[in-house]
Amino acid sequence: MDQSRRVDGYDFRAPDSWDQFADVVALAYGGYEAVPEYRKIIGDIFEPKRSLLAHRAGETCATLALYSLDMSVPGGRQPIAGIGYVTVDPTHRRRGLMRGLIRRTLAGLHDRGEEAVAALHTTEPAIYGRFGFGSATRAVRIQIPRSSSELTAPPADPPLSVRVLDPARCGADITRIYEHAIDRRPGMPRRDGTWMRRAVLDLPERRGGAGRLLCMLAGADDGEPARGYALYSLTARWENSYPRYEVHVRELFANDPAAYASLWRALLDIDLGGTVIADRPVDDAILALLDDPRSAAPVARDQLYTRPVDVERALAGRGYGAEVDLVLDVADPICPWNEGRWRLRTGTHEAECARTSAPADLALTVRELGAVYLGGTSLTQLAAAGRVVEHRSGALRAATRAFHHDPAPYCPTVF
Repeated sequence: MDQSRRVDGYDFRAPDSWDQFADVVALAYGGYEAVPEYRKIIGDIFEPKRSLLAHRAGETCATLALYSLDMSVPGGRQPIAGIGYVTVDPTHRRRGLMRGLIRRTLAGLHDRGEEAVAALHTTEPAIYGRFGFGSATRAVRIQIPRSSSELTAPPADPPLSVRVLDPARCGADITRIYEHAIDRRPGMPRRDGTWMRRAVLDLPERRGGAGRLLCMLAGADDGEPARGYALYSLTARWENSYPRYEVHVRELFANDPAAYASLWRALLDIDLGGTVIADRPVDDAILALLDDPRSAAPVARDQLYTRPVDVERALAGRGYGAEVDLVLDVADPICPWNEGRWRLRTGTHEAECARTSAPADLALTVRELGAVYLGGTSLTQLAAAGRVVEHRSGALRAATRAFHHDPAPYCPTVF
């Protein structure tokens, strides 16, 4: 598709640099000006040749950034097209610019044979379902009061030490531990040096009243490499002249249960601490470690949204939890090349997906395929909501088992 052609007076083309995005993005997010350090790191990860803007009369009117991600999916890692900064200038809304940006981006990926799956985070969940994106990962917000900090796991033997350091001194350990975690849980993108710098970026202007970012490293005392880390900060809170600080956990990963439990023990025992607040995977082990999990008041929310760009390559490129032979009748008005019936056959080590004229076993839209792609959403649940129709008895149960992944997917990186 020719992305430079004019539509309703607008040109759609690739930007030259982040600077052509910056003003519209700032305006769309409330007029906040990005400080130079933040603007630089966003510019460093920006891929202008892959991104797209709507342009009219020398003015940028709408934006869409496209990132080349390497993300864990069931069965391994796959290239994923990460979509971010989808914004429209307030004076150019209601003119189809967002739809134009997304359709051109998906068509371009398809025409060039690039990533078979696209993913995004959204500030307004109701928007992207109509573009075929399904809610694929969820996080749970927990708030653990210090009075309910008893853990059921026994202490490590021998005990592990936990040190608090400046994150700038922990880059190698954070990178190594995070890399170890990627293949254990779908939805986690690999981070190169620039993305890692963004993950630990700590600008005073963006702290929201909290103190500086700190890093806990858990490991043995004998000089062995660290086995877990937690990035966190403290926000001062006082009740009746007593300190009840909030401990905000930005990120926590560990290589083994002992290091994991040691980090949580240390976070729950921080001096002046009152409540530990964190967004975690829905099946995170902390909910099994707490003697009183109810006290954490877990609240689930949507997180990453995904959609197949090419159904054939997307379904053949992931792994499955069971062997199935299914015909899926897929509706996709945004990407018509996905419309029709597809036969999915999964094996022990690989899967095949191809067009077929055989009768359908299940009927669904590409949005439902996006929701189940990372293995965290149940096809049975979607069917109960009327979003999947079973045409052959037993097909729904078999498909649910095949698409499911344990542990649940989770995406710690917003892009």
